[in-house]
Amino acid sequence: MSYPDGVKPPVNVPPPQPQETVHEVEANETLTEIGQPYGLDARQIAERNKLDKPDQISPGDTLILPTIKQHPEPTVPATPEQAKVDTALKDHLLAQDNLAAMQATSGQNGNASWPADQIAAQQQLVASTGDKVETAVGDAIRAGLQADGKPIDAANIQQYGDALAQRYANDPAAQAAVKAAVAETQTDQEVKTALADASAKPDARGVIESLNGSLSKLSPEAQTKLLDSAEFANLIDTRVAPEFIAPIKDGVPESSYNGAAEALDSLTRLEKISAGADPRITQALAEREIAALEKAGYKDDGYGQGHIGIEGTNALVRLAGSLDSSSERGSLLIDRMAELKLDTTQIHMAVAQGASPDLPLAIAARIGGPDSQNRVLQSTLEGVRMYANGLKGDVDKLAKETEELNWLINNAGASMTPQQLDQAIKQYIADKGPDWEKKVQGMEDKIAADGLKLLDQFDTLRLSGRMDAANGTIDKILGDQSSRYAVSLALNKHPEYVDTQAGKRLMQNLAYGAKGGEQFLKLGKEFANAYVRNNVLSAAQGYDVRNPASIAKAEAAIERLKDPTFARLIGIDLEGGKFKTYTDLVDNLKKTLPAAGDTTQDIVQKLKLHADAMNNLNDRLTHEGAKPAFDKNQPAGQILRTVGLGFATVGFLNTLGKANDGQFSVTDRNDLNAIVSAAGLGQKGAELALGMGLVAENSTLGHFGAGNRAYDGSALDQGRLTRADRVFGLLSAGFDAWAAVDSFRGANGAAADPIKGGLYATSAAGGTLAALSGTSFAASLGIGAWAGPVGIGLVAVATLGLTVKDRVDHSNLHMNDTSAKFLQNANLDPDTAKALVDQSGEGWSPVTLLAQYAQNKGYDLSNPAQQAQFAKWLNDMPLDQLEHVRDWAHHTLDEFDGDVTKLGTDTRVVESTGTVNTTTGPVTVMDMPRTVGQIDALIAKYGATPLPTA
Repeated sequence: MSYPDGVKPPVNVPPPQPQETVHEVEANETLTEIGQPYGLDARQIAERNKLDKPDQISPGDTLILPTIKQHPEPTVPATPEQAKVDTALKDHLLAQDNLAAMQATSGQNGNASWPADQIAAQQQLVASTGDKVETAVGDAIRAGLQADGKPIDAANIQQYGDALAQRYANDPAAQAAVKAAVAETQTDQEVKTALADASAKPDARGVIESLNGSLSKLSPEAQTKLLDSAEFANLIDTRVAPEFIAPIKDGVPESSYNGAAEALDSLTRLEKISAGADPRITQALAEREIAALEKAGYKDDGYGQGHIGIEGTNALVRLAGSLDSSSERGSLLIDRMAELKLDTTQIHMAVAQGASPDLPLAIAARIGGPDSQNRVLQSTLEGVRMYANGLKGDVDKLAKETEELNWLINNAGASMTPQQLDQAIKQYIADKGPDWEKKVQGMEDKIAADGLKLLDQFDTLRLSGRMDAANGTIDKILGDQSSRYAVSLALNKHPEYVDTQAGKRLMQNLAYGAKGGEQFLKLGKEFANAYVRNNVLSAAQGYDVRNPASIAKAEAAIERLKDPTFARLIGIDLEGGKFKTYTDLVDNLKKTLPAAGDTTQDIVQKLKLHADAMNNLNDRLTHEGAKPAFDKNQPAGQILRTVGLGFATVGFLNTLGKANDGQFSVTDRNDLNAIVSAAGLGQKGAELALGMGLVAENSTLGHFGAGNRAYDGSALDQGRLTRADRVFGLLSAGFDAWAAVDSFRGANGAAADPIKGGLYATSAAGGTLAALSGTSFAASLGIGAWAGPVGIGLVAVATLGLTVKDRVDHSNLHMNDTSAKFLQNANLDPDTAKALVDQSGEGWSPVTLLAQYAQNKGYDLSNPAQQAQFAKWLNDMPLDQLEHVRDWAHHTLDEFDGDVTKLGTDTRVVESTGTVNTTTGPVTVMDMPRTVGQIDALIAKYGATPLPTA
């Protein structure tokens, strides 16, 4: 056998052939023993080494073992085209074997290494013969499909390719090479079809729309091949570019003053043609446009009459913002844009409309003089501020659109079971008309899209090199509630943003580089939330304890919690031993995953041990005066508990086999409660697990539950319980508790703020409602199919409402028939409901206090039987007596500032009295009730019957 062209043996003569191995004989070895690992017998070794007798070997002798790979012939007869595949495979496999042998034998047993140039030559031979295999396989597939009368498409290529690969079932190396060639053939066909479809379109816009639509459906490999192909470049040059460069292709006309109109015409055409296109396609178009502008005389080279005016400059800003400025191609192109003759006097206007400020910042970096640089930079920052300010109108509209339902849920809903509240919401939505939900969803989607643009602008500002100015602007923008809500909603609906290049950069900056104020800390937590939803919780989709692949996927997802950037965002110090402790806890979290055969008690025990491990660590890891790092109220502690809880719950439900049919028994619900309690999130976690409860800002509630993609990127069934966002929305609704302020009771020295507390509770309820939308699990718990848009609407009002102090006007708007109708869903008679919608002097609903009164007497208003008793008690009370009780409830609520948790639990039935000084002396008068017993006394005083103790 000869060596490949250009390959010579090393200097140690005689060397083995490339497919052969050198073996040095050791003491007491026999030829049989030496050959056994290689599948050789003593005779074969003796013949290759010209040994007369098998025992003619001694320790230290060198033997050449004929280990050349034997590639058997295919068992199925070949067609003429398949015969060409066989020939190409022989050359390719020989080249592969030679390369493997050269790499394996280099430097062994005294042999000199093969020279690098000879290894490189062999690698080239492997590549070139591989290309021939791909060509032969492609020809064979196309010929075979044509002979069978089948269309040449991806599906048929795969089918025929699988059959072709079967011819080499007795040769794994050959079969692997054929399968790789089949995959390449599919890719080539996908690219060819995409280009053909685009070429068939009648105009430039059609070509781009077709390419863009095809690109999104192609594999990553096919996308790259398409965009790098000569055919793609030719299609752009011949069918698309001429349409937008036409106004400037002949340079600036003599009739034009400076060519600004022609440049704007060209850029406007490009903007229309490229609208909505993939940035990589836009990049190709932009390169043609900038080259044409440079050729036409618009480059700032000190002479020529071409000049791009204000509108054209802003069009360029928008174009630059649609490119990937982090790529080398994109960055270089933006730099070329900055070298054109531009008018920067109004450059902020494009940024104010949502464009990324890449080009203005490139201009600022290019121009000379600090004053000029500062002018462009300040103009850019003003554009970002203007864009953020423009979001307020849309957020206000959303809040206004959902404000009434928010108020009804937060007030009248306190007296209802989940089923009743669900029915009330459905009735309300039905009364609003069929398009109301779509309208709200559309408003949310627009705000979220604008929030993503704002995040992109933040990213670009952070890359500007002017950190102080950028940080100050961003911190001020996020201090505005509308901007903050838009960003929060964007990350809630699109957690995948954290894995974009801009998202990764922002997350890194927030973790390591940002030196902004409080708003930067909050934004960092929002990114941490999105990271968990996108990279960890998505693996809970369909988590199956019986499937090893599903378990491995879950473990890999949990492993992502070790990302140092993420750890920094949730407050873990990367220095010293704390990060090691954190990663150990993440490893321990994997042990909480339910296994096949686990009982409820097994799952409970795993979660409990994990929670106990964190509780026991706090004393050792926390210095005096600091908060325990892994406490249930701290970010890291919440995440490590809630993620474990989520996987445990999904695993439990799938083990039951009832994850999608909604058939849950009382025992099943009790088991779920036990699992939630074991996670160590506290009582509020258990309440939330049932989609109920009042949760303050320092709870684990928040923004979980907006993703709509499975772990593998596929779309999720909107009604499946195992949809990860719904499960985790139900269990945690997120980690929106970063400020750690108990608004109801006051914390960290802050005064209690029940107004803020009530609004945060509304926000929490909103997250739960959205998470439970349309799930059979919600129905099994008696919660029903909540309306998705309602939840996000609640969050919107909660965010904006924190500054609303004019409660009277706000509340009086709801003293109407709509509120009374909504309240009737609590089993209340029309007259009773109408009496109870009357609000207090300061705008508080008496329903909330009466519901608290019932709860303090032992009633669980989520229990239909107990809620019915409460409703009957209200309906049976004479109307005039009910009105007296309502009016006294108004006084109590005004004194409590609406915080019904201030109602005392003392059951002693005594009248509440006070002293009033008059001209004739002090007089004892009735006073507002402040305890359960005082309300009982008040009701009895008016001749009615107090609510019996449950």
